[in-house]
Amino acid sequence: MSRAGWWRGAWTAAAVALALVPGCGYSAGPMTRHDFRRVYVPIFKNQTFWRDFEVGLTHEVEIELGARPGISIVPQERADIVLAGTIVDFQQHVLTESTTDAVRESSTVTRVRVDVKDARTGEIERTFEVRYRATFVPAEGQTATTSAQSSFVPLARRIVDGLEDDFPRASAAARGEVPADAPGPTDRPRNP
Repeated sequence: MSRAGWWRGAWTAAAVALALVPGCGYSAGPMTRHDFRRVYVPIFKNQTFWRDFEVGLTHEVEIELGARPGISIVPQERADIVLAGTIVDFQQHVLTESTTDAVRESSTVTRVRVDVKDARTGEIERTFEVRYRATFVPAEGQTATTSAQSSFVPLARRIVDGLEDDFPRASAAARGEVPADAPGPTDRPRNP
């Protein structure tokens, strides 16, 4: 092999190796985002007579926030926003009964109001509401309480999804779905 042929082969091999590096998961930038959004989550309030639902829902919201890229839970003095929630309604509905009027299947509906507040001023920037319906079968040992507890995870997911509107596309941009500064269909003016 001539010297020129050897160099040509070496350059080709180097070019192929460099072309494959980005495809192997390597990148020049950092692997984590450094523009975290800081959220403080106080224990949700509960306007229903069902005890301790607020504790379970707050816990699930914290878990869901922790699972989202670009969002961190911090003490109030370090937060950008405060996520204050209130369980405003919890209803139980009978769906089917037996011929002896025993409940065969029932459902619960949980409604939560969420206030997004500026952590520095305490002003409410936006309010939104989420609700979730869950069913249960008393004959299988399920109750309204177990139904409510099973609804906390989907409610938490909906609450955090609603919160992402307050972080201008940070989470969607982290997933590569839209540019961080792109307006979206859910953009709406803040409450005065």
